[in-house]
Amino acid sequence: MILFNVKGFTLIELLIVVAIIGILAAIAIPNFLNAQTRAKISRVEADHRNIATAVEMYKMDNNAYPARGQLMVNTRLEFYIRLTTPVSYMSSIAVDLFYKPDPNAGAGKYSNLYPFQDPIQTDNFKETSSYYNLLPEEKARRGRWVLLSAGPDGNYESSAGRSYVIFDASNGLNSYGDIMRFGP
Repeated sequence: MILFNVKGFTLIELLIVVAIIGILAAIAIPNFLNAQTRAKISRVEADHRNIATAVEMYKMDNNAYPARGQLMVNTRLEFYIRLTTPVSYMSSIAVDLFYKPDPNAGAGKYSNLYPFQDPIQTDNFKETSSYYNLLPEEKARRGRWVLLSAGPDGNYESSAGRSYVIFDASNGLNSYGDIMRFGP
């Protein structure tokens, strides 16, 4: 007669395995959640590089930066239309992945396009507001543009009543601040 010696795991062994899996999950889940934010930051920086290249190519061809005129209701859209037609300096119009418009504010259909401050507007900010309070090296730059993204907090800092602050991932991925790119 053959008897099988069946042996299983004890309750203590199973609890130890479950505890180890829980500890590993507690370590890994925050890193996975931050990976999405890091990917969005990289995408915004790539979009800014593409827009900067398009703006500078437009300037080389037209001897001026694309103006944000008063032809349309939405000047952000008009700016990007100048970069896409009739000469295609950009193949598509990128949107700010972080900006979350207030649905009650009536900001418009194209409010999630990256804001662009041209040289005239940038000079006005330098002279009349605290736009560059935290950027003393930028106060001396004249005739340059600024391209913005809301950053991981989802708000443009000026609309929150703060001076513009450059987002820095070393302050934490969910810290406030705007992702900025300055013209050359």
